[in-house]
Amino acid sequence: MGIFDVCFGGSEVPRLKRGTAMITKMGEMHQEANVPNQDFGIAEELGSGEDAVLVACVFDGHGDDGHEISKLAAKLAGDEIRRLHGRAESDVMKMVSSAFRVANRGVDDSQYSRTSGCTGSIVVVRGKDLAVGNVGDSTVVLMANRKSSYYPRWVSTDHRLDEPAERQRIVENGGIIYEEQYVVDKVEKNKGLMVTRTMGDVDMRPNGVLSDPELKRLTLNDASDRLLVVASDGLWDEDGVSFQFACSVSAKAARRDLQAVPKELLKAIENYGPADDCTICAVAL
Repeated sequence: MGIFDVCFGGSEVPRLKRGTAMITKMGEMHQEANVPNQDFGIAEELGSGEDAVLVACVFDGHGDDGHEISKLAAKLAGDEIRRLHGRAESDVMKMVSSAFRVANRGVDDSQYSRTSGCTGSIVVVRGKDLAVGNVGDSTVVLMANRKSSYYPRWVSTDHRLDEPAERQRIVENGGIIYEEQYVVDKVEKNKGLMVTRTMGDVDMRPNGVLSDPELKRLTLNDASDRLLVVASDGLWDEDGVSFQFACSVSAKAARRDLQAVPKELLKAIENYGPADDCTICAVAL
């Protein structure tokens, strides 16, 4: 068995009360370099009753001013979602798409956007309606109940070169691929990214790097869907952290309370890092 090959037996996982929780921690690399935590997240509940909206967002910055980009993206996206929540005609997908549109415009106009950027993952839930938008590799996992644990019912697509459509777009735009995992600028070859979509990084756009989010709408299954986890790659890039492992840890933590879910996921990797900044949001459905 590997260090993360675990399973948990026992009774069915109790259903958590709807809500959100979040944790963030600076990675060892940034601590040693005296660089700020470049992650920003949002986890909140807007309104109450049938109109209640659950929101979870993760923005993972990169570049010299990545923390400024992720902070700005989080503020603009969060403000737009809160603004739209007050409008009866606004549905969850409109909240997500509009949040990205406003945040992308503001980020592109900022003084930091030429050489720095961030990922972005936005989740909005109202009743059984779920909308997800993502740019980059801050992955979203929808976890469903199965016997005494959870399993990953749906996982967002990471925008990296191992996705054929993402790779093809980069190649068609003349971007240089280095070691099969980095997009290198065709003009300034000292610039590179691991992700093929980002907010900011406007100098990389001629290489096929997009800021457009991938959008997905899902109808929740009330009988089985239990939890959403949104996390930066500080969690997912740790060796051995599979989506099933994250589900198993989350299910065990959910037997305590919602706040325990992000805490236990972070704790599970702390002996091995996190080398990178790590932000984890959990949404109980």
